[in-house]
Amino acid sequence: MQDRTITDIGKLEFLRNKDLKPYELFTQEPYPNKVCKMLLIEFQQKEEKIFFKGIDVQNVNEQNYSKYAYRKGSARGGDITFTTKFGDLDKKLNTLINTQFPNLIELSEKEEPEKVYFFKDWMNSFIENYDRLKDELQITYDNQEKKDKLNSAFTLTMDIDGERRLLSDFKSVQQLISQNGIEGNYKKYGVTSKGENSECSVCHKPKPEIYGFGSPFKYSTVDKTGTVSGFFNQKNNWKNYPICENCAIGMELGKNYITKYLTRYFFGKSFYLIPKAVFPNDTEALSDALSLFSEVDYQIKNSEFISSSEDFLMERIGEINNNVFTLNLLFFEENPTTKAIKIKMMLEEIPPSRFRKLFIEVPKIINRNPLFKDIDYHYKKKQKQDLRFSFRLIKQFFEDNFYEMTYKIFMGRKINEKELNKRFMKVIRANYIKKVNNEGFVENGDLLIAKCFLLQSYFAELNLINYEN
Repeated sequence: MQDRTITDIGKLEFLRNKDLKPYELFTQEPYPNKVCKMLLIEFQQKEEKIFFKGIDVQNVNEQNYSKYAYRKGSARGGDITFTTKFGDLDKKLNTLINTQFPNLIELSEKEEPEKVYFFKDWMNSFIENYDRLKDELQITYDNQEKKDKLNSAFTLTMDIDGERRLLSDFKSVQQLISQNGIEGNYKKYGVTSKGENSECSVCHKPKPEIYGFGSPFKYSTVDKTGTVSGFFNQKNNWKNYPICENCAIGMELGKNYITKYLTRYFFGKSFYLIPKAVFPNDTEALSDALSLFSEVDYQIKNSEFISSSEDFLMERIGEINNNVFTLNLLFFEENPTTKAIKIKMMLEEIPPSRFRKLFIEVPKIINRNPLFKDIDYHYKKKQKQDLRFSFRLIKQFFEDNFYEMTYKIFMGRKINEKELNKRFMKVIRANYIKKVNNEGFVENGDLLIAKCFLLQSYFAELNLINYEN
């Protein structure tokens, strides 16, 4: 998948939000697609003195998250502002004292000198009230329901003249976010990687300044010398991966949009569903694709009759009659600590017509077979129903090599007949052994055999089986 695809989505998102302030473009939602319980550590300014006031709780969602000025930082340096996800309180609060406050004070000396003493007084009050605010913060957190604890964060607020000021109300905090949003593309690991008068690898235009650390997702690393070309010098990474400022911003917006709105689960496997317009700069086609996915999400969420959201999504894509955009499916596993993703499989530029073949046309043909009508689904209950093809069968029979089989199906690669039959027999035998030993869930034998024939019919209709003499 080209990074141009991600950047195009980001630039479209920029056009939709062109009225946003620069810092709002780089502000992140703490828990995308979830309601965050934001614990407010409240301070109050009275007669030029700052006092700790107490703890309050607010709900944060996609409508109001930018007010709380959250932007993820590094594991060692903490987040960029005072807003951070809940965790080891001593570690988190000390990071505010040792990193966030000093950074804000240093920036304010340049951006708004009149606020320097204000921020210093705020830090001193924070330190003086450390034990009390920590205890009250912990009690408020502990009193939450379990599900709310999983989506908790905290921030600082200031009451000035009876009005609560959130972090986004302070110019220096806005600058801190904007500055980090840009700097993150050329400054990492204590190294600055910038180049001049070179071509951007995304838009392919000559630019006076380009950056070296603008990769959208953390699926590769340049913090180890053995993985970096350019004479093993991190400063020279701009030569390997040059990105201009506009594309870097578009790439970040695109990444955020993809993470929030285009993350899907395909029978337990995480993947990004990323559209790409067939013709460059065709924003209408790209917008239509994104609108389709939003509509499908709405239908799945509000329908009681959709049994498989995965098949439904693929069918809706297959219903598109024009191939003005293609789809990239990036299957991944995410490291829960570093959030780096490990790519498991990549399906690039798949047209809607391929989805139509795999999820509509071929299933319609094989489902007509009388062999799959009125099948007993249970041993004890006399419950008959028709067997219909679903991609869920691929997962049931090929769980250990699901990615490989999915790749072959989408890309039209041949499947060895003998290996296919071995797989069927392996599943049938395992089911029989469980029945004999009375262990776990046991499927009706006739149903399982019918599933084997259904899968074989599916592969045969797609001309995927490599028959041997």
